[in-house]
Amino acid sequence: MAGLAAAPSPHAPFAGSGRRADGTELQVEITCSLVPAPAAAADTGTSVALAVRDAGHRNAGTGSAAGATPSSAAHRGASLGGATHGSAGSSLSGDFRRRTPSAAGAPGAARAAGAAPAAFVGHDDELKAGSLRDPLTALPNGPFFNERLAAALRRPDPVDVLLLDIDDFKHLNDMLGRSAADELLVEVASRLRNCVRPHDTVARLDGDEFAVLLTECLNADAVAKRITEALHQPLRVGGTMVRPGVSMGLASKSAQTLDGAELLRQADAAMTAVKAAGKDNWLRFRPEMLNTAAHKADGETGLRRAVELGQISVHYQPVVSPGIGSVVQFEAFARWERHGRLVPPNQFLPVAEQSGLIREIGDEVLRRACAEIRPWLAGDAAYSVAVNVSGLQFQHRDFATDVLAIAASTGVDPHQLTLELTESVFFDASSDVMGQLRHLREAGVRIAMDDFGTGYSTLGRLRELPLDMVKIDRSFVAMIKTGQEQLPFFGTMVNAAHALGLKVTAEGIETPSQAKYLMDRGCDSLQGYLFAKPAPASDLAGTMESALTALDKVDAGR
Repeated sequence: MAGLAAAPSPHAPFAGSGRRADGTELQVEITCSLVPAPAAAADTGTSVALAVRDAGHRNAGTGSAAGATPSSAAHRGASLGGATHGSAGSSLSGDFRRRTPSAAGAPGAARAAGAAPAAFVGHDDELKAGSLRDPLTALPNGPFFNERLAAALRRPDPVDVLLLDIDDFKHLNDMLGRSAADELLVEVASRLRNCVRPHDTVARLDGDEFAVLLTECLNADAVAKRITEALHQPLRVGGTMVRPGVSMGLASKSAQTLDGAELLRQADAAMTAVKAAGKDNWLRFRPEMLNTAAHKADGETGLRRAVELGQISVHYQPVVSPGIGSVVQFEAFARWERHGRLVPPNQFLPVAEQSGLIREIGDEVLRRACAEIRPWLAGDAAYSVAVNVSGLQFQHRDFATDVLAIAASTGVDPHQLTLELTESVFFDASSDVMGQLRHLREAGVRIAMDDFGTGYSTLGRLRELPLDMVKIDRSFVAMIKTGQEQLPFFGTMVNAAHALGLKVTAEGIETPSQAKYLMDRGCDSLQGYLFAKPAPASDLAGTMESALTALDKVDAGR
C-alpha cells in the first residue's frame, strides 16, 4: 500500500466473528494500523493496514457467533472490512479504506480498496472447506480460478492462461475403471503444481480439463514446455504403465483483452488447434485460430478435390532387422501436396476422418502401396509393407473384404501385408470389428498395434487381441539420451510381448545410442530418421542403402 510510507497509527487487536462457507462458526482477531492518506491523494480518507487471524486455534471466546458477520459497522466508527482465513493461524493482509463521515455525521460504509481476500496467495477457509476446491485433486475449482483470473486482470501485470485436457481420457476410464482414471487425474494435478511457482494458480475445471494462471511470468512459453515434458513421463495407474498425452493452449493478456472469459476462449481455441493437428502438444493462441471453422471448410474442400484428382501420394520409410542385417519392411505414409508444399499428415488426416474421406484415402494408400512396393516384395517372402488404418475404416462391414480384394488385384500375398492400428481402435472395437480383424489374420494379413505403451494395454488384454506385432511409441524412445539410462520398462515391454509370441518394433529412433539401447533389449526391428526419412517409391534403392549404412555403423559401435 502506498500509504504505508507514512507513519502508521497502531490499534489494539479486536475480535470479530462470522461463518465459513461450510456453515461453521469462525472467530477472528483483527489487527490494524490507521495510515493517514498522502497529501497529494485526491481521495481523502484513512487507509488501514489490516490483518485477520483465525482465533479459533486458541480456543478463545465462548459466545455464539451465529448471528455475526466478519465485519461490523458498530465498532466506534472505525468499521473495517473482514476476511476469513485458515485455522492454522496464518494471516492475510489487505488494504481497506473507510470514507470520511458525511456532513450529517453519519458514518460511511467500509469498502475494500485492495484485492478481494480470495485473490491473495494464501487459501481462505472457503477453499479449505471445499466450496472452491476440487474434492479429488485438492486443486482450486473453476469458480475460484475465475475469481483469481478476474483479480489478476484488474492489475497491470502480465497474465497468461494455460488450458489443457488429457487426450483420449475416456479410454482409461472405460478400460481400467474410474479408480485408475482418478489416480491419473491426481498425478496430473501434482505434476502441474510442481511445474509452476507457489503463487501461480492450478485448477481443475471439469473432468479431465485443467487450467493454469500465471501472473508476472516472464516466459510463459517455457512453462508450457515444462508442463508438456513433465506430463510426457510415464506413470503407473491401476497397475498399468501409461503415458498421458495432453493438448494445451496458451493465451496471454493484451491491450485488447476484455475479461477472463475472453482469455479462456482464446486458450481454448489454441487447445482445439492442437487437437486438430494431432493432439499431444501445445500451441500459443493466434487470432486466426478463432477462424478454425473457415479453415476447416477450406481444408475439407481442398482435400476432397485432391482425392478426386488422385493427388494423394505415398512415401515409404524402411524398417530394419538387426538380427538379419537388412530392411524387412516399408511403412507407407499418406502425403498431400498443396500449394507447392506437403501438408503434414497430422493436419489433413483429422480432416479426412471428420469429413468421411478417410475411407477413400485409406483405400488409395493401400492400393498404391501394394502396387508400388510389389516388385520389392517379390524378392523375399519375408518382406512386407505396412499401412496405417483408422478406426473409422473398420466401421464399414466390408472393410476386410476390400483389403483382401486390393491385395489380390495388385498381386500382393496377404502374408506380406501388415495393418497398423492404434490401441484405441482395439479398445473401442465392436464384435464386428474384432471379427474383421480375425478374418484378415486368417487370410494371412498381419496386425500390429501402433503407439504401444501410450494407452492402457494390459498383458491379459493383449493376450485376447488378434495381434502379431507391437510398436513401441516414439515418446518412450525419446527418453533415451545417452544410452546409459536405467529404463526398466523397455525390457518389461519387450519381454512381455515376446512371451505372448508378438514381434516388437521400436519407432522414432534418431540416434545411434537409441538404436543400440533397443537392440540390446531385444527389439526385433527398428525404424526412424536415423535410418531414413519417408521417401517416394522412386527412391527405394537409396532409402535402403541409407538404412543399411546406418545399421552397420550401429553394429560397429556395439
